[in-house]
This record gives sequence, C-alpha cells and structure tokens, in this order.
Amino acid sequence: MNKAVTVYPIVIDDILSNPGIGFTAAPGLMGNPDRIYDNRGEEQKKYKFTEDSRTYNHPDSKVYFCSVRWRDLETVKGVYNWEALEEKLDYAQSIGCTAVVRCSPYALSEEDDIPAWFRAEHPEEPDFPFWRVDPKETPYVLYWSNLIKAFAARFDGHPVISSVDLTIVGAWGEGGGTEFLEPEAIRQITDAYFDGFKITPLQALLHDSQSIKIMKDRKAKVGFRVDCLGDMGGFHGQEWSHMTDFYPQNIQNFNMGDAWEKAPILFEACWHMNDWYLQGWDINYIIQETLKWHISSFNNKATVVPEPWKENIKAWLNKMGYRFEIRKFMYDSVVKAGGELEIRALWANVGVAPMYNRYPLVVRLIGQDQTYTLHSREDIRGWLPDEDIAWEESFSLPGGMSEGEYRLEIGIETGVEEIGNIRLAIEGYTQGYYPMGKLFVEREEEGNG
Repeated sequence: MNKAVTVYPIVIDDILSNPGIGFTAAPGLMGNPDRIYDNRGEEQKKYKFTEDSRTYNHPDSKVYFCSVRWRDLETVKGVYNWEALEEKLDYAQSIGCTAVVRCSPYALSEEDDIPAWFRAEHPEEPDFPFWRVDPKETPYVLYWSNLIKAFAARFDGHPVISSVDLTIVGAWGEGGGTEFLEPEAIRQITDAYFDGFKITPLQALLHDSQSIKIMKDRKAKVGFRVDCLGDMGGFHGQEWSHMTDFYPQNIQNFNMGDAWEKAPILFEACWHMNDWYLQGWDINYIIQETLKWHISSFNNKATVVPEPWKENIKAWLNKMGYRFEIRKFMYDSVVKAGGELEIRALWANVGVAPMYNRYPLVVRLIGQDQTYTLHSREDIRGWLPDEDIAWEESFSLPGGMSEGEYRLEIGIETGVEEIGNIRLAIEGYTQGYYPMGKLFVEREEEGNG
C-alpha cells in the first residue's frame, strides 16, 4: 500500500440501537405518553435512557417480537393468509425495527384455538396440559409441517425478519409436551424449518433434550431462546429456579454452549423485570449469566425498566449482541480510475455475539458529482467477539471515474430505509455511514501505453 492514510477512529460507549439485538421494542412507551405505568398498574416517574430516546422508561430498539396464530394464517385448509403476518412486519418496519417472528400453533384460551377447520375434524381436546390437539393421534404433524414449509417458501430471507422461532408443539409453540412425541414426528417438523429457511436464522426453545438432539444430529445452524429469564426462585421459593437449576444445566447437557457462533440466543422475561426488582433479585447476576450465554436480544414484554437499574441496563445493552469498533483504518490516498483501492483495517467485536444476518459491508466514494458504492466480499457474520479482526481488501474502481477529490466512507447496509444502517461504536455517524477521510482519483493520460 503506497501513500497510505492512517485513521484511528474515536471509540464511543453510547447505547447503539441495531437490528436484531438489544431489548425488543415497547411501542406503548414510545412517543410522548401522558403517564407511564408498570406491569402492576402503578404509575411511574417518566425518564429516558438517552436525551434523544424516543422511548420512555425503556431502551430504544430496532427489534420487534411478532407472533401470529395458526388459525389466522390458515383460515381454510391449505390456503394461507399471509396478510396476517405481513401487516405485522409492515408495522415493525414502520417503527424502524426488524422482527423476531413466531408462528404459534395454538394457546390456552378459546380464541387461540387451532384453526376452525382442524377443530371441526377433531372436536375433542386431549386431556393433556398445554396440548389443544393431540399431535400423536391426529394429522397435526403433517398439517403443521405443511404450514411451516409454506411459511419458509414465502418469507425466507425477508429483509425485515431478523430470525424465526422454531416451534414444534405446545401452547404458544413453547414446547410443552414435545418430549412425549415420537422422534420421527419431531424430525418431520424440524426438517420443514431447516429445509425451508436457508437464509433467515432460526432459534429453538431450550425445552427438552430429545428435540434438541434431533436438531444437533442434523448439524443444523440453530440457536435457542428461553422464556423465563430472571427467575431466581419464583416458582418453588428458593429451592429451585430457572437461573440456577435449569438454564445453566440444559445449555451444557443439550450441548448448546456453542450454538451462538452460528445462530442467535434470545431471552424473554419471566413475569416482568419490575417483578425482579420488587423481589430483590440480583440484576447483575442475571445480566452476567446472559452474557456468558451470548445473548443477542431480550424480550422485556414492552414493560418498564425500574429506574434504579438504568445504569445496569445500559452496561448490558453495550455488550448484548454484536458491537463493532474500528481501531485502525488505512487506505490509499491516491488511486487511479479503473485501478485498485487497497484498504486495511483492524476491527473488534466487543459484544458477546456475532451478527447473524448477511448485511453487506460497503465503501463509498463521494465525489463532486458522483457517488460510488463498493461492496466488500467479506462476510462479517464470521466476526466473532474476542478475536482480532484484520480486514484487508482490494476494491476495483470504475474506469469512468472523474479525476478529483473524493470522500471515503464506510458502512454496513441493511437495505431497509426505515431500519437504517448498522451503527458502529465510533464517532462520526453521518446518515448511515462513517467518513474515514479523503483520497484523490487520477485518470490515465490518453495515449499512454
């Protein structure tokens, strides 16, 4: 590299809202609500995490949890009403969010039953907790697999979907009773997900060893989610808790300790964070466990964060998911139109997880009358935390570039205007990109050679 410019960007510790990571959005706390109430109906003093935050008593977010019911998606057997999901994805996009999507087979209330046509086929509910239809004695596995195949064919790679929950059976698809299914039945459903979703990341409920083993045997890229984060003894006093007696053991026993390297790890609050606070549970212990497990996002059920925990949550957000810094950036100060631009940079991912969506790293050259966007060949999904990331690449420049000075910018593009580009943990964010400096483009003199 000749005539190189070297830049040392200034690292920041600001909270960064980025796609697929952090707290899920709390739309009811966005804007300027007159009053703020906690989950128990008690009015709370209003506060913000940052001066420019658009959400009160809760961090801003670029990820939204989107659940759709089977009965709404398949109102007629074999006919799929995707508008029910597309409307929710449009809403997520309108508030600047990507979406974690779950198709739910049924839940516990009558309005959350299986589709009416399926209920007409099998009017009797099984005498089993969390099963509204017997998956062993009915065509449930076939019907549900068919829905998942159609779901994947329509939505794999959707630019707004950050990941999809792999649901098998049970209320809300949360796995109740999975362990009582035959392995082949589980495999039929999980194969529908793995065969269909080749682009969009998947996570499965960390519920039972049988279903996780089936997924692991296939060597599929699948993360996990848990839905009772924070429980430090709310079910059986202090004798048993999810945080000390279930999650650590099952992550190890199910061999899911390295799942985070290829697919996301998501958590949902047990009850609400406000309940943790009122119980006097140790928020720092809960946070540190999630970081150990390589959390990407946390569903706080769109309820308030206790203000005394504000600084704890800020520190959590600055480690959750991916967080990219540029430590050093070098590039050619003079290049030729039609020639090569060489770039070398030292990056760091100071979060606890990689990025799971294929967002392109780009270099932009902005001249007086033209902007050129150069796409990197680097797949930044492989940028794991706690590793030096030495990026070196040569970019071919268009032959028709005008001679003159250009501003060099770098960015990671999502391709969705409302969501915007990825924010880095450095100063200089300007309309989605980070200026690194200037370079001069020369043109070959006509007749040379």
